[in-house]
Amino acid sequence: MQTRHWLKEFKSFIYSYHFSNGLRTTISVVVPSLVGMSMGQLITGITISTGALCTALADQPGTSVHKRNGALVTILLLFITTLGTGLASPYPALMVGWIIACCFVYSMLLVYGNRGGNIGIACLLVMIIILGDPPKSPAMAFYNGLLVTLGGLWYGLLALLLWQIRPYLNVQQALGECIVQTARYLELRAGFYVKDADTDDTYKAVLAQQVLVNEKQEAVRELLLKRRSAQQGTSSIGKSMVQIFLDIVDLQERIMASQIDYKALQQHFGEHDILEKLHRLILEFAQEITTIGMAVMAGQRSMPKSNLRYDIEKVQEAIAGIRRTLPTLRERTRLITLNSILANLQDMADRIYNLHRLTRLERSKDTAIDPRLELSRFTTNNRYDLETFRNNLTFDSHIFRHAIRVSLATAAGYLLGVALHLDRVYWILLTTVVILKPGFGLTKSRSYQRIIGTVIGALFAIAVLFLTHNETAIFIIMLFCILGAYSFMTYQYTISVIFTTPFIIFLLHFLHPADLQYAAQRVLDTFIGGSLAFVANLTLWPSWEHKYLPSYMEKMTVANKHYFEQVIRLYTGQQMVITEYKLARKETYVSTGNLMAAFQRMLSEPKSKQKHTSQLYHFVVLNHTLTSRIAALAAYGLGHGVRCPRPEYQLIARHLLQYMDQVIQLTTQPGATLPELPGTIEAFETLDIHVESLIQQRQDEINAGQGETPLRDEMLETKQVRDQLHGILAILKDMKKTIATVHI
Repeated sequence: MQTRHWLKEFKSFIYSYHFSNGLRTTISVVVPSLVGMSMGQLITGITISTGALCTALADQPGTSVHKRNGALVTILLLFITTLGTGLASPYPALMVGWIIACCFVYSMLLVYGNRGGNIGIACLLVMIIILGDPPKSPAMAFYNGLLVTLGGLWYGLLALLLWQIRPYLNVQQALGECIVQTARYLELRAGFYVKDADTDDTYKAVLAQQVLVNEKQEAVRELLLKRRSAQQGTSSIGKSMVQIFLDIVDLQERIMASQIDYKALQQHFGEHDILEKLHRLILEFAQEITTIGMAVMAGQRSMPKSNLRYDIEKVQEAIAGIRRTLPTLRERTRLITLNSILANLQDMADRIYNLHRLTRLERSKDTAIDPRLELSRFTTNNRYDLETFRNNLTFDSHIFRHAIRVSLATAAGYLLGVALHLDRVYWILLTTVVILKPGFGLTKSRSYQRIIGTVIGALFAIAVLFLTHNETAIFIIMLFCILGAYSFMTYQYTISVIFTTPFIIFLLHFLHPADLQYAAQRVLDTFIGGSLAFVANLTLWPSWEHKYLPSYMEKMTVANKHYFEQVIRLYTGQQMVITEYKLARKETYVSTGNLMAAFQRMLSEPKSKQKHTSQLYHFVVLNHTLTSRIAALAAYGLGHGVRCPRPEYQLIARHLLQYMDQVIQLTTQPGATLPELPGTIEAFETLDIHVESLIQQRQDEINAGQGETPLRDEMLETKQVRDQLHGILAILKDMKKTIATVHI
């Protein structure tokens, strides 16, 4: 089992964007250096490679327009930074000012999102590299700027060529990763069906995975839906990928719709093997979804590996066996939960088989994408204007405070290196810039990861240089290190550092042979740079997550309220607009991911800065459960239709929305005195009486030997809807009670 999991992870990595990006970056970096070395101009080749490397680091998945504009802006800023650094490097006082200015401006580019942040990192990297080997004259500074620009253009041409060869590669990889992470989410939820499972641990894993799924979905929206909405027509493969993504988001809702009272499930059926059968069945579903994701990443067709419908029938037979042991209808109503789980799995099986067909392009030509969806509304329009930059020039902006921290920490690192007469001051700056992040938690983890990776990488480089003096062998090992460094950079940071350290040591070995002293210097400078970053984030206007959590909690509850408002339309006779419903669902997923990510970041901060941890975690779980309950209502209403609407639904919905409004108010005004809402209302009591009456009438039908009747269908529908509404009310009461005890 472990071997199979390892092979799955390896295949997923090889097919992923991380590896293809690492391979592209490696080619763009190595080729100019090899050409320069063959012409006896190795330094020139390395300078061109520097431009290619920095442009590659700034390159982000996106539409062709965004990638082109991003590359042009990056190349221009790289030239300015290279020239400015070259001119200022002979004058330490001027250099300190230049470092502070560059670090501040380029760190502020985070206001434009990941693309802006990566452009800033690329420019800081070229500044640090040029500082490591400064030009001897202004003419050389200008010449270096031209070479870096040439390297950027070379990478741009290479990326454009590869895009022409496989224009859908990035989209396929992002979509495939999204599907694989969705499969992992389902696999983790299967843990709820393990006998005597610790539901708290399972919830923690599920919520953490929800963050990843949300990130992957957002990446696909930016890549696929913007591309689609910007085109008048698309190819079969493009249409197929849009359909796959729409189906996988619907499938995610179906997975969440399986939310039930797992403790009650264990209590009622723990002595049977039905839970083990459900656990194995759900794992088969996860494996099928993973197969689809791997096929999409590789641009291949996928075929089902399991007969999911047959496996569902086997579980149905097991439930029927339990049913025969329950003499009365009231006892059998417990089986409604199991039957609803199976019905949900049946719908998921149909969607999975459809996804398999879509990878084979069997339905994409004949199936039109619903024009009512208005796909462009599901993407985020980033503003790249000066006003956005200007609006963040205040201490209220955590990015502004981050930019000041980076500026002061790097200037301190430079002055410390000069004062200690260290040969490789730029290693201190590089470590500081790479590690220092806007949040304390990520900076702390990056510090540990970089120090650990540097030590391991340095030991590896020492071992290689000690065991062999064969320059060809060392060069080949260095190529593998380059590939590993860039492939793992956005995937596993520690592994990336393990590869990066020997790559730099081997490069310096070729440029300036000096035995093994560079390994020791690398470790020392990494320690100094990491320490500066850690101290800066701890002492210089730190951004503690507990200050931002109320905002995330409010957005999460508001999103759930809007989601519920759209779904309850199915039950109150109102028309549901499919675009508004799916937009509300998307905002709920995004808000869930953001809230959980913020909570995880808070847990990595000092204990003294963690406020109301247990209550906040409980609130996060309750919100996720609330979303799942709403998803269950949506799945039932859209899948079966509401055949027996009740007038009580509208009154109950109004009552639930009042509770949601009070929870929202408590997140914005902690400790506020709010009017007490009744624990229940007459509509709930009327509905409960009606359900009891239906159960009794159905028992009479069974006693009379009647099979499936309209009364049976009404009983099943009304009971399931009643149970979900009761569940939502209980969650909201718990949320209100929890948030009332939290004063952040």
